[in-house]
Amino acid sequence: MQENQSFKDLTLMISDVIDQVGVDDTQHGKRVGYMAWKCSEYLNIPEFEPTDILVAGLIHDIGVSSTQDHELLVTLLDWERANLHCIEGVKRLNNLSFYTQYIEVIQYHHTHWDELKKLPISDSSKQVASLIFMIDRVDALLFQYLADNPHDEPVHARESIHASLLEMDGFFNPVMIDVFVQASMIDAFWFNLEPNHLTRYLHAIDIPKQIVLDISALEAVALILAAAVDAKSPYTADHSLHVGALAAYIGQHFDLNSKRCQQLKIAGYLHDIGKLHIPDRILDKQGPLDAKEVMAMHRHGFEARDILEQVVPFQEIAQWACQHHEYLDGSGYPYHLRAADLPIESRILTVADIFQALAQNRPYRASMPADKIVTILLGLVQEGKIDPDVVHFVEQNKSLCWQIATQ
Repeated sequence: MQENQSFKDLTLMISDVIDQVGVDDTQHGKRVGYMAWKCSEYLNIPEFEPTDILVAGLIHDIGVSSTQDHELLVTLLDWERANLHCIEGVKRLNNLSFYTQYIEVIQYHHTHWDELKKLPISDSSKQVASLIFMIDRVDALLFQYLADNPHDEPVHARESIHASLLEMDGFFNPVMIDVFVQASMIDAFWFNLEPNHLTRYLHAIDIPKQIVLDISALEAVALILAAAVDAKSPYTADHSLHVGALAAYIGQHFDLNSKRCQQLKIAGYLHDIGKLHIPDRILDKQGPLDAKEVMAMHRHGFEARDILEQVVPFQEIAQWACQHHEYLDGSGYPYHLRAADLPIESRILTVADIFQALAQNRPYRASMPADKIVTILLGLVQEGKIDPDVVHFVEQNKSLCWQIATQ
């Protein structure tokens, strides 16, 4: 596993994860990062290089998990509980040292300037937080404009957005409004907001910073992303953490070394990351899913791999994570792989996912006892779907497996 990794690659991957929450409006974080970056050309903020301002914009919504919250972010200019995802974002980033610089910005990026300028935080963080808040609201105004004028391009919203910002007295540092008006008078500023141009533009920006992504750092990143997934639905709280722990325990029996077991635990943390893109109404539906809803569910393994494999140390982990719904007989999804294509790590993760889901209390059913879960797993073995050796180990250690899956 490579340890020295591009800070930009990791940040863009995390941004992709956050953007998954926006089912009907993706790339919010990337637009905010880009616009803040362009505004930084007209600013000189001590301790924050232009690339730092870009990063702050890319990850500013790390505390958002539900599609309902994301919809509020892009449709309302202000609301009473807007700061809750800021607080959650700080919790998620606290254990990741290479994002420490952005903690205050994340925490206060929905704080009005009249209040923000009085807070006992660094002046630089105040400036960047106000900039991100303003750009975040610019993107909400842009979303609303394009919803009302679907045949227009972003550049056509310029005058309307300028007028709206000037009416939002006390929301933002007035300097930031002046800077935005100046930066956004350039037509190309708006052209680069179009999805195909935006992706290319961001990948072309040079952020030379390198970070050490050893196994401990990988786990810290994974825990942040797992928290986002498990917070999305009340039905699946802590599911990812327990699947990771159970998979790592099972892996020890199959002669996987300690590092391999740690990777498997991380794969468990991340196996459902693609569910961030699934609307809450589907995840929380208590009745049967229709055909389109089923297909939406089938995407989440594919989305997990597409996101995670951008960063080299996550690539093998991404393979296992995306295969947790594959079956040995080829009847699984999303790739319809067969036994010869599924490594032992993927087989373990599949069993751990099924076991934990059945052991967990859900609002629509009680936790199943270990004996009943084992009976279901043995039935899947008989159907040729899951690995018999893995299930045999779980059967022999069902009480401890149940304890790991639930506590």
